[in-house]
Order: sequence, then C-alpha cells, then structure tokens
Amino acid sequence: MSVDLGRGVRAIQTLRGEGATPYGGFNLGMHVDDDPMRVQGNRDRLATVFGAVPVFANQVHGTRVVTVERSDDQPGDADALLTRTPNVPIGILTADCLPVLFCADETVAVAHAGWRGLAGGVLETVLAHLGDSKSIRVWLGPCIGASAFEVGPEVREIFVGKSHALGPLFTPSARADHFLADLRGIACALLEMHGIRGIEVSTACTYRDQADWYSYRREGVTGRMASCLMRTG
Repeated sequence: MSVDLGRGVRAIQTLRGEGATPYGGFNLGMHVDDDPMRVQGNRDRLATVFGAVPVFANQVHGTRVVTVERSDDQPGDADALLTRTPNVPIGILTADCLPVLFCADETVAVAHAGWRGLAGGVLETVLAHLGDSKSIRVWLGPCIGASAFEVGPEVREIFVGKSHALGPLFTPSARADHFLADLRGIACALLEMHGIRGIEVSTACTYRDQADWYSYRREGVTGRMASCLMRTG
C-alpha cells in the first residue's frame, strides 16, 4: 500500500500477503528462518517499486541513525536510516513495533520504534538530523494496538520518567500491576513535544488483524513487513 508523504517522495507499506503460516506470502525478513531464496524473491519484487532493493539495517532496538548514500550500503546495527540521495530507497522491518517514516525538505528517514527505541530516544535522534520542525512530515504505520500491548510497571516508569504527560497512555490491564501501552500515542506525544505537527497515523493493529499483518507477540515465529521510502528528485 502506498503512503502519501508529499511530492518528491515514494513511500510504501507492505502487507503480510496470502500464504501459509507462519510466513504468509510476502515475508521480507531474512532473520526469521524462512527460506532465504523465497525472501530474496520477495525483496526483488519490492525492488520493482523503487528501481532498487531498499537498504535495511540490522535492527537491535537501539537509537543509532545511519546515513545511507548508495543502494549497496551496509548500515550494520542501527534502528534508523536517513538519506539525502535521490533514488536510494531505505526501509525498516516490523512485526508489532512501530514503523516511522519522516520527510523533511531534501531528507527522508525511517525509524524502528519499539518501546525500547522510543524510551531510548530514537525519534529524537532522527529529528536532530532533520532540521526545522515545521518542514517535517511523519507517518506512523501499523503496530501492535493499545488494546493488545501489555507491559510491566517498569516500562511505564521509564516513560513517565521521560515525561509525566506520557502517563495517561498506559491504562491498567486485567493483570495486577500491568498496563496496556499505546505505542502510537507515545510516539505522537514525543513528536509533538518536539514541535512536529505534520503527523499522519495508521490505525491498523498488527496483533488483531492476522490477515494483513505479521505479529511477533501473537505468533512468535513469523515474517516481517517493510516500511520504505525514497526521494525521487
């Protein structure tokens, strides 16, 4: 599915695709024990959208941002990629974590934002590379929804330590001393705290909708979707 981030940018969000569990029909993750040839075939199909295979990093739930300049770059361990080079697609892989796409003047970026990345500051680290907040457009993609993402009290404490304004984004769950966390709401709040107003949000829940999305929390062994974008000029 296409994502509208304005002129001069091509952005897409892939779906699970029809196929047998656990990998469905369009798994793009090389690290999940799927047949590497099948995954490469899917990546080759993805490349037809952009004219090149998107550059992916080895995601480690951190905050490192790597600038990509060529389509054959190897970013290594990172959870956000950035490029100012036209016709070089970049992407991240998810199966419950929040994919975040950024567009700012002549720069595009992608971030892998699970709760650890959000707590560590991956969004703030990307924003520091993008300049004037008024020019930044952000898209928050499909992720595990607030009704399905249960966390322990230590997770809530970490975010409340960042800002008390994040406290209401955790509601008590049925399990004692546990909470349902609104991952997208947390990301929105953090972006708005840094002056970002151009935010578009997908409402899709990866956990609840098995037909369209992979979910690690639901399935354990599963595939990965890709969220990708590229400057076109």
